[in-house]
Order: sequence, then C-alpha cells, then structure tokens
Amino acid sequence: MKWEYLREEEFKDAIERSGGLCVLPIGCLEKHGQQCPVGTDSLKAMRITEEAAELEDVMVFPVGMWLGDVSGACTIENPIEKGKAGFIALKTETILTVLEELCDEIARNGFRKILILNSHGGNKPILNVFLRRQGCAKRNYATMVASVRSRVTYDPVTFYEHMLEHRSEYPVLTDTDMEVLKTWAEKGTWGGGHADFTETASVMGYYPELIALDRLDAEDGMSTHKADYLQDAGISIVGGWGVNFPNDIDGFPSYGVTQSIGQAFNTFCARELAKTFKMLKNDEKCVQIAMGTLK
Repeated sequence: MKWEYLREEEFKDAIERSGGLCVLPIGCLEKHGQQCPVGTDSLKAMRITEEAAELEDVMVFPVGMWLGDVSGACTIENPIEKGKAGFIALKTETILTVLEELCDEIARNGFRKILILNSHGGNKPILNVFLRRQGCAKRNYATMVASVRSRVTYDPVTFYEHMLEHRSEYPVLTDTDMEVLKTWAEKGTWGGGHADFTETASVMGYYPELIALDRLDAEDGMSTHKADYLQDAGISIVGGWGVNFPNDIDGFPSYGVTQSIGQAFNTFCARELAKTFKMLKNDEKCVQIAMGTLK
C-alpha cells in the first residue's frame, strides 16, 4: 500500500492490513560516480521497498529523495566546477526535526510501528542519534531502523553461491550473468560500497536508462589513503571518506553489470525484506520494548 494512493476512508482498513506497520525508505541526493544518477540511494530504497510491499502488505510512506545526510557536501563551493553537482545537504538538526515530526504524524494516523529503511551509508550516524532521541522522548510507538539491502548482498561470494543454489528462482539471470557474478566472487569483494557494482546493478535493474555504461571507468574509485593514518589510530574525522574517495566512488568499475543481474539483486533484497515485514506485522512486543513497558 502506498500512503499517497489511499483515500481518507481507506486508512482504517490499511492500519489493520499492515498490522500497524508503516515503512519509510530514505536515501539521499549525492554524486555516485559518473555512471549512476545522484538519486541512486533514494531510487533503490523506494523501489526495493515497494517490491517487498507487494509480497507482504504494509504501508509505504512517500520517500523524500532529499531526506538524507550528506553534510560533508556543505563545504563544497562551486559544485559544478568541482565535479560535485547534485548534492542536497541539509543541516543535521533539520533532518532530525523532519524525521521526528514525520514519525509523530505517521503515528498520529494510527501506525504504532515505524520502520525506517536506510539505503545510504552516510545516514547511519544520524539515524543512531535519531533513535536515541526517540527513546528519550518516550514516544507511544516503536521507531526502528534497518537496511533496505540484505546482508548477503554485501559479499559477492555469498551472493553468487545463493544465486547458484537458487538459480531456478531467478529465471531472469543468463549464463553470462552467472559468469559475471562468478568473476566478482573470485575477486572476493565488490571493491567498496559506494557507486560500486551492486549499486550500479540495483539502479540498472529498475531504471536501465539512467545508467551510463560508457562512464563505468570515467573516474577512479580506488582510495587515495590520505586519511588512513587517522583511521589506523582509531580516530574518526569529518571529511575523511571524501578525502580518500574524492570521485565519490568506492569500488572497482562495474564491468559486466546488466539489467538482469540488477533485477535478480533487487528481487532477492525485496524477498528478504518481505520476511522482515511479516515478522513486524505480527509483533507487538517491539512497541512495548520501545516504550519500556515490556515485562
């Protein structure tokens, strides 16, 4: 169910059908190399969530393409000239305020379980702060956060082995696709996690027209290692990732990527997500846990 598609009188039934669960996918707007659109994180968050909701009926709240933490971009002057165009960087307090008011409004409409599905690594710190603030405010509903992606997809070896074992469940995959996935499994890594093979494939699975295949290796995605000395010393610093990956790619060029691989990747993520939806729809303890009333 999509929130914006319902008529006013349909919400009461929607709450019952969803088990009181409303899902809020979020990403961001930022550069993803030269082969992917700036809306990569938000686009895949939205579409994977919608595909999962077709398998397990829940309420899906409209995604805010711009609702994500890319605060490191705030320091960039003349982004067009510096190859950093497309970023929308809101202040941290603005993002927290928007999330808090959105969740309060979703709960006011009768949904007592809110699951934020994150698709942008840079959102993790602010979402941790958000959960802490929600807990301190003693809301009468549960706020939860999860990744829109399955953990299996972060490891090319495990992902390839799953596809090999369950090949019949993904008829879209060709023999050539399987050879491509095998090659990545032999590497043992997608190379990073930002604008890498998996993100390129995911967007291509839904929006092939948005991927510039002729730009897969337009910029270098390997680390400069300039900020490694701080990480090695156990020190976190704002801007460290950007210094190490100035082209906003963390990964090898996405050679071999196809729409069919992307479709299989997205379907796998959606099926795993649907299992999470089913669990939360039938669970009331999560609300008690969030409220601190579980005995």
